[in-house]
Amino acid sequence: MTDFHSHHHAHGELSHEHSRPASTLSLISLAHGINHAQAALKPLVYPLVLREFGFGYSELGIMLGVASAVGGFLQLGAGALGRTIRRHLLLGVGNASVGICFLFVGLAQSFPQFFFWTVMSRVGGAAQHPVGAALLSHHFKRKRLGLALATHFTAGNLGTAFIPFVAALLIGLWGWRVTTILFAVPAIIVGLALCVWLKDPRENSPSQSSSQASFIDDSKHALANSKLRWILLSAAVAAGGSGHGILSSFLPLYLSHRLGLSAPAVGFIFTLLMAGSIVGPLLGGRLLDRFSSQQVILGGYTVAALATASLPWAALNSVVLHVVALVLGTSAFGVNPILQTLVAQVSDDRNRDMSFALFYTATFLAGALWSPAIGYLSDRFGLEASFAAMALSFMAASLCVLAGRFKEVSLAGAQADESWSHG
Repeated sequence: MTDFHSHHHAHGELSHEHSRPASTLSLISLAHGINHAQAALKPLVYPLVLREFGFGYSELGIMLGVASAVGGFLQLGAGALGRTIRRHLLLGVGNASVGICFLFVGLAQSFPQFFFWTVMSRVGGAAQHPVGAALLSHHFKRKRLGLALATHFTAGNLGTAFIPFVAALLIGLWGWRVTTILFAVPAIIVGLALCVWLKDPRENSPSQSSSQASFIDDSKHALANSKLRWILLSAAVAAGGSGHGILSSFLPLYLSHRLGLSAPAVGFIFTLLMAGSIVGPLLGGRLLDRFSSQQVILGGYTVAALATASLPWAALNSVVLHVVALVLGTSAFGVNPILQTLVAQVSDDRNRDMSFALFYTATFLAGALWSPAIGYLSDRFGLEASFAAMALSFMAASLCVLAGRFKEVSLAGAQADESWSHG
């Protein structure tokens, strides 16, 4: 038994009864799915809240921008706290607080209240991506890490894909307030479960706790990697279309306000859009077996640009609109998981936490800048103009990918994999 424990400690893996990577992956992935389900609910609520509280696209864009900025800065803060605080507690308390904030969102009586609690919900959810991914990276080594991260990403996408239509039906039956409150309950329960049943593997790893560099030193070390810098820039530029709450918020507004579709119809098309977020990573993984990551990413951005630009014309035909929504979701949301996997591949063990934190910070902060701009364009020139801007962001991101030369990332990933084998 002693040899068994020492073997696992030597590889930085857990050997305690609480150290079950499978259960850890299940709970963290479930939390991610709930987190995304709540995010998918919001765009279905916005058209109704816009009418009830009497605010416009510009105000919505500002709210989305502030929420994204807060979430972005806290991505970096969560990554920093994850270096010293037990990460399962960060995840658990964060998810529970998101659920509590959703209770108050459902009880909001004015736009300022709705604004405040929507932003606050992003505070608790900030830890899910960087801390969750980093925690998994300490449970799963070498090739198993890719599967674990893919499962984590897919769980979030499942929550995003299959919830909207159900949520739209619930909104039609009970209204947006009751539906929002119902969505708060699972987050609170899973948050408590994360605190009680999980453990941080660093507790049993002396090498992790004996010496830690400063936050600034780790940030500098991570940003010294030119591949990581280009990954961050590509994701930030593409956030004009695929950023948190941008395409997924303004498409339902277009369907509801411009096309006059009912809540269930909007929910169904939105479900197709989000279903693409599941198809995209799976398709991307298949394509990566035949093509380089750079080719796959460029293809995804190109298809996303064409699909986004064609939305106003696709709206003229119901069947075409449904097909375009699925294609758009597949391409727009399919590239981001590939970029996230590249972050793990190009980062060494010392700075993986910080690299994930920087990645999510960059995408959230980019969304904070893009959201008010898209809202202003929608108010000033119409929602069609905002779709054109989203398409341009995908094309600009393609230029960043070309400059980043991501064909070389496979070699960097192999080197990182070798470093894990000696961790």
